[in-house]
Amino acid sequence: MSLFYRYKPHKDIILLYVATRLDRAGVTPNQITALGLCLAFSSGLAALCGHLYTGIILFAIAAFCDALDGSVARGANRTTEFGLYFDGISDRFSELFFVFGAVLGADVPPSAFFVIGGAFALLFARVYGRTHGNGPVFTTFGRPERLALLIAGTISPAPLNTVLFVAAALCCVVSSAQILALGQPRREKIGRAADASSDRQTQARVIQRNN
Repeated sequence: MSLFYRYKPHKDIILLYVATRLDRAGVTPNQITALGLCLAFSSGLAALCGHLYTGIILFAIAAFCDALDGSVARGANRTTEFGLYFDGISDRFSELFFVFGAVLGADVPPSAFFVIGGAFALLFARVYGRTHGNGPVFTTFGRPERLALLIAGTISPAPLNTVLFVAAALCCVVSSAQILALGQPRREKIGRAADASSDRQTQARVIQRNN
């Protein structure tokens, strides 16, 4: 979740018509995620063949699928744990496919892989936080900022492209640090609340026995 997270309800409202029609047609959020992953793979192939702008267009459509799958899941109340992880992993591999093709076939500098490293670091931080009982952590930067910097970097001249790629990677580092730093106090708060609840239950049982 990022600065753009505040606009997610508005995004869901805008995409409500499309999401409702897709749900009624039997299209699942995971199918939309898979379609986006296939489009991202195609964008990498296009970039690898030297068609960078075609790759960018396909990559942008894949990013739209990423926005749409969440709207369908929330609108149809079909959110699942598997879908959450599938979406996060697909996002990273979508970016990897595109960057791999752009670096090898479109003269984009290898520094673009800094973005991929940062994206996977952010994914690992989110998985760590979730498996350790953290609730949602609102980070300063998320995927929208990362993709904007990534795409801008692929079409910018040197050395501006590397600056943009490093900025995108640093955004991921900042967000990862926020997740890990904010999650620890939250876990401690939950632990204290659980201990207090356990103490109250123990006191209640003692009072019942005394009566």
